Amino acid sequence: MKKNTLCVGSSPSSSSDGELHIALVIDGKTLEFALHESLQDTFLELSKRCRAVICCRSTPLQKSKVVHVVREKLKVMTLAIGDGANDVSMIQMADVGIGISGQEGMQAVMSSDFAISRFKHLKKLLLVHGHWCYIRLANMILYFFYKNVAYVNLLFWYQIFCGFSGAPMIDYWILIFFNLLFTSVPPIVYGILDKDVSAETLLQLPELYTSGQRSEAYLPSIFWISILDAFYQSLVCFFIPYFVFFDSDVDVYTFGTPINTAMLFIIFLHLIIEGKTWTWIHWAVMTGSVVLYFVFALIYGGTCVKCNPPSNPYFTMEYELARPLFYLVCLLATFVALLPRYFFRVFQGTVFPSPLLKARQLDRLRNKERVEPFPDSRLSRATV
Repeated sequence: MKKNTLCVGSSPSSSSDGELHIALVIDGKTLEFALHESLQDTFLELSKRCRAVICCRSTPLQKSKVVHVVREKLKVMTLAIGDGANDVSMIQMADVGIGISGQEGMQAVMSSDFAISRFKHLKKLLLVHGHWCYIRLANMILYFFYKNVAYVNLLFWYQIFCGFSGAPMIDYWILIFFNLLFTSVPPIVYGILDKDVSAETLLQLPELYTSGQRSEAYLPSIFWISILDAFYQSLVCFFIPYFVFFDSDVDVYTFGTPINTAMLFIIFLHLIIEGKTWTWIHWAVMTGSVVLYFVFALIYGGTCVKCNPPSNPYFTMEYELARPLFYLVCLLATFVALLPRYFFRVFQGTVFPSPLLKARQLDRLRNKERVEPFPDSRLSRATV
């Protein structure tokens, strides 16, 4: 038993900063009384004051009940890890279950969310893969909300000028395939492969894990900023072509094609600004999506005369690609739409960088320029 474990006849140890280090050891018989409804609050209050709580010689039902009581009473996310069949109920009760494959069979692994071969791998699973998984999911969800709000609002702005009849300024098939084919794969690749901080830095700076515990990547303020940015980008993407073609005799698809094309580049360049890691897979998927868009529009416009009557998209993209004004409108709308987002990221990284931004900057330094080991408050005092 470690010296910082409190038991009968011993005195608790304290750290250099005066904080009391106490561990609670409770066996199965005592745990049965502690988990009674009348004593649960007292047991949890005592447990919260301890650095660790060790439940020994407890039954599988008691293990799962401890997890249930902690999750329901304290309103926290729980993790359970085990290697045998007697841990299955506990693993299933927790929000995140981890099974260790070993000599006691595969029951725990088959019932878990994640499986590891050694207990020592738990550190990397939490600090590295746990952080990456949270950041990827949060950013991808934000991006999907942003992308759909920005694109749908293009149709909303157009309804103001067509009496809210529901008529689009883009051909139906291109409208359908925009989300289905042209812009669906890059966000998925971004959500799978993006790494904001390297694994080495995450292991050296375990305090970075607290950003996920505080939900810093998916705060309500961040969500609404993304939504407002989507409204702004759709506003710019629609009204710049509107004022360029104002009082002209262009048809509705000639007006809508630059809007749709500019929004495609805005969405992809927004992803480039927000992305932290870029590999050849990212660039190949993004380039392939842009090429697919133009190839489909050219083939569809060159072969479809009455595919979707009464609309007639015949030769629309071919006509647009031959006009310098098309490129000017797309370039201007993309630049003006992305300017606030770009300046915001530059200002954030320069004036008030978060710990994750500082860690990302440390990643960019050469190995010989890194200071190892970092002091306790190393991240807050790191100067780049």
